Amino acid sequence: MLVLLTILSARGAQQVGPDGRGQPEMGKPNAPAKKDTVRDHLWLWGHHAGAHNRQYGLQHDSTITPAAAAKGMGIRNILMVRYGAVPAPPFDEYARPVAGLDSVVWSVEGAGGDDVDAALGLRRLLPNLRGLMMDDYFQRVHPAAAPLPEMWLAKNEVRFPVSLTLRFAKAIAPDKVELTQSAWRTGDYLSKDFALDLSPDGAAWQEVARGILPAKGGATVPLKLPGSAAKAMRVRILSTHDAKLALSCGLRRVRLWVGEREVPSADIKAEATSEYPGHPAENVLRDAVAEHPFSLDALKRLRKRLDAAAPIAGDGHPPLELWVVLYTHEFGMPILKEHLDPCDVVTLWTWRASDLALLDKNMARFEEIVGKKRKVLGLYMYDYGTGKPIPVDLMRQQCEMGLRWLREKRIEGMIFLASCICDLPLEAVEWSRCWIAKVGDEPL
Repeated sequence: MLVLLTILSARGAQQVGPDGRGQPEMGKPNAPAKKDTVRDHLWLWGHHAGAHNRQYGLQHDSTITPAAAAKGMGIRNILMVRYGAVPAPPFDEYARPVAGLDSVVWSVEGAGGDDVDAALGLRRLLPNLRGLMMDDYFQRVHPAAAPLPEMWLAKNEVRFPVSLTLRFAKAIAPDKVELTQSAWRTGDYLSKDFALDLSPDGAAWQEVARGILPAKGGATVPLKLPGSAAKAMRVRILSTHDAKLALSCGLRRVRLWVGEREVPSADIKAEATSEYPGHPAENVLRDAVAEHPFSLDALKRLRKRLDAAAPIAGDGHPPLELWVVLYTHEFGMPILKEHLDPCDVVTLWTWRASDLALLDKNMARFEEIVGKKRKVLGLYMYDYGTGKPIPVDLMRQQCEMGLRWLREKRIEGMIFLASCICDLPLEAVEWSRCWIAKVGDEPL
């Protein structure tokens, strides 16, 4: 069982039972051992109510909470994952409703984000807290192992132009600028036509350049500037390469030079006419990679914190475990091993439903990459990759394959995503609910 194996990691030290709680020593009277069932290995991916409303092609609004969704699906373990910076710390309001579930894993924005302390502090409210989850972790780590700043993204279906304004601490005369295209996993948020304006007084603007960002994530465009004194610069994004889904724009980085000297990000303030929740405009200026929450250094520091953290007195649980998301399209990243080493549980996800045809092959590759790390299979109940309902036959395929791998002990659990679609009229959701009711109490 996932909870059992999570507790019985190389970092755990005590004897525990199938429900994750300490058992009496051998030879002492105790209650009959709890039967290990399929349901003990099932998890729900939880987002706040309405998190996906009117996004990804969804046509109906959801109002269901994570706790209510778990009850309705017949699932007793939950991963609580922030979406669009919701919930913001402190998390108490969102933690209390899931305190009665068997197990909770709470997400953090990278290993060194400002939400880590708040997540760790939840042990006082959640005796069932088992670990921390890093969602979309490898989306924000550069293939050469140098973390790139989080993307600045505008809201979905934004009205153009979208303006990003950079204000300088004092007047400067920039003569070169470099814009780096966004690189989100879906291929969305790709800015296209843009214009650059300078302002000598921070109020009146003069256009100085125009260009087109390539439709390639991470592509850079250098441009010469007139070198005239300015108190501010504005990037006006005029259009998008997006043809569906997000219909928005983004940037990964903006850099400025005066001669050979790069203007320090500390001397610039960024603001935008549209921001995607959790992706503030200031992200385009980040350059302190060593302190970046998605850096290897931050990951190692978090690992040490988890190892050193003593269990709360009397709660019967060892330190929290570290979970991470890995997509099939990330298998080729050269930095996987060093970033996976500090993790305890690796979850496998297939972004587009059409790629489920390769699930068996990708599972074998996943096992090669992850090795002896504990493995959990992620199952989408909606095809977010194309913004369409997932066919029931593909939902059945991934569930039945996951159950077989669970029985073969190739994986330790299955995660159904997401709570915020569990009250929508989607065939795959209803089929999953019925399937869980059918197999949930079968022994393993």
